[in-house]
Amino acid sequence: MKTVSLVFLAAILALCVPGAHSQQNSEVYLSVSKSVLKGLPKPADAVDLYVPPAQRATSASAGDLLETALPVMLRRANGSAGLATAGLRGFSSKQTAVFYDGMRIPADLTGTVDLSALPAADIERVEILPGAWSSVQGANAEGGVINFVSRSPGPGVTRAALGTTLSSYGASANTASLMSANGRLKTSVLASREALDGFQQNGSARKEFFAGKAVLSVGEGGRLSFNAMRNNSENGVPGGTPAAIADWNGTRERTANSLTDLQRSSLGLARAALELPLTENISYTLSAQSGVSRIFSHTAWSDELTRTLSNRCLLSFSFFNKAETGVEYEKDLLKSDTYGDHFKQNLGLFSQWTLQPLKGLSFIPSLRYDKNVGYADQASPRLAVVYAPDYVWKFSAQTGRAWQAPTFADLYNPWVPAADRSPDLRPEHSWQTQAGVSANLAAGFRASLGAYYADVRDRIALDPAKSWAAYNLDSAFNRGIEAGLDYKGASFNAGFGYVHNVSKGRTAGGYKELAFSPRHRFSLNAGVKTPWADIRSKGYYSARQYTAADRGGLKLPSYFTADLYFSRTLEAFEVFVGADNVLDAHYAQAADTINGYYPLPGRVLKCGLSVRFI
Repeated sequence: MKTVSLVFLAAILALCVPGAHSQQNSEVYLSVSKSVLKGLPKPADAVDLYVPPAQRATSASAGDLLETALPVMLRRANGSAGLATAGLRGFSSKQTAVFYDGMRIPADLTGTVDLSALPAADIERVEILPGAWSSVQGANAEGGVINFVSRSPGPGVTRAALGTTLSSYGASANTASLMSANGRLKTSVLASREALDGFQQNGSARKEFFAGKAVLSVGEGGRLSFNAMRNNSENGVPGGTPAAIADWNGTRERTANSLTDLQRSSLGLARAALELPLTENISYTLSAQSGVSRIFSHTAWSDELTRTLSNRCLLSFSFFNKAETGVEYEKDLLKSDTYGDHFKQNLGLFSQWTLQPLKGLSFIPSLRYDKNVGYADQASPRLAVVYAPDYVWKFSAQTGRAWQAPTFADLYNPWVPAADRSPDLRPEHSWQTQAGVSANLAAGFRASLGAYYADVRDRIALDPAKSWAAYNLDSAFNRGIEAGLDYKGASFNAGFGYVHNVSKGRTAGGYKELAFSPRHRFSLNAGVKTPWADIRSKGYYSARQYTAADRGGLKLPSYFTADLYFSRTLEAFEVFVGADNVLDAHYAQAADTINGYYPLPGRVLKCGLSVRFI
């Protein structure tokens, strides 16, 4: 078995090196602006991750698309269908803003967005903007922004398709999609269903998803759009494994701590937006969005139903396609049998604009002021500089302030005695500086290099001396470098990405390494077209990490995992076969001192077929 693994590893490394850092020339980001600004240059360390059809077919959820998309760090628990979260540059998932087609995904009461609720089948590309983005997006954008962008039809195009996938552990997934663009109207709908028995005992899951959007061109240069999505899930919750990680062999870790725990969840989101020009150079955007995250948990001790509702209204004005200003109102509500009924509301005033004193040189100042109910108001300034003297080189630097609001769980945890609660829990904030350079080199090569530093103050953490109540315990910092090298040719593309990150928090004993902070990570991706098949591979390595600060708690050993797929297109048909974790690594990305480790599946064999009817 060891010899076979080494052969597979050699084959993959011969193919590999990624597109995790691949960027295109588009200068339009839904996620950095409240309206479409065509004159807003992107930083050199921004990532446009384009998702090829073959990768959409072999990925179970949106979270799978991010595994090699550095600077993202993905964490999954309870198998491939379980909870999947993503953080950026040492910040956790609750400090990272997640969007779907520009709609902000509502978090649960802990501030978490579960990426396993979003299927990969509808996602065309992912916009990743690391760094301080509270100057535009407000709270909980300390780590940055991740925006999943779904497919849209081109002018005059109508397409209908069906797809099915079979995998190890009794898994199957089916999708149906329809896209049409006729005249002034563009529409698209997608429905999918996934079911699996699960890698572990009590690991079965069922997920259903629907998404639809319609965009109508109105007047001269205006548009009216409607977006909606819905996910329903039912998951067994194995709750980790009693098997020691040293004994894992692909069979022993399938034993679960819990054989009865169950979770039912749903995520719903809808938005209506109107964009209209007022004059030749001035336009406005008016939108309203409503979302709900519902979680029902069944355990041996109790049943718990929790709902978090998020409502947003926006009015913004854009000027000359290079500046915008506006106001955004947000109200979040919690309805819980245990935590009670509570609400948070915020009014944000924001502005950002582009100044171009010289050709290729852009200064982008932005500022947002958030007026909150419940804690102090927050001001989030930011200044970015982008210099692109020609097609080859791009340089960027930015500095800014970002902040994280206390979550409902931080504020209203019923298991914390009133005497142990923080009487004045404040938002966490950080000052961040980052710089990057990218170069489109000769012969299809592209290189990028970035560095960052975040100084975190009033860090919100759980104090073990106060019944694990949320406190502004201390300060912290994240610092690191990111590097990427890509090649794109007519029949072969490859790339390599590397991240070195150090995250430390200050305590009475000085600065100590924070939990879940691997210092080294790298990714490998490659694809090659041959006369008989397209071959795609990817690999990911993470250094060791720990579940508690100062290398305490449980140790999560380092691991390397790789995928390998073959696909063939025959007119309207596409077939694929391959495997996730082809080297059969036994590893975990999450653990805690109560339940132990949450193992992920070993080698997962997959095959599938998609048919395009129109």
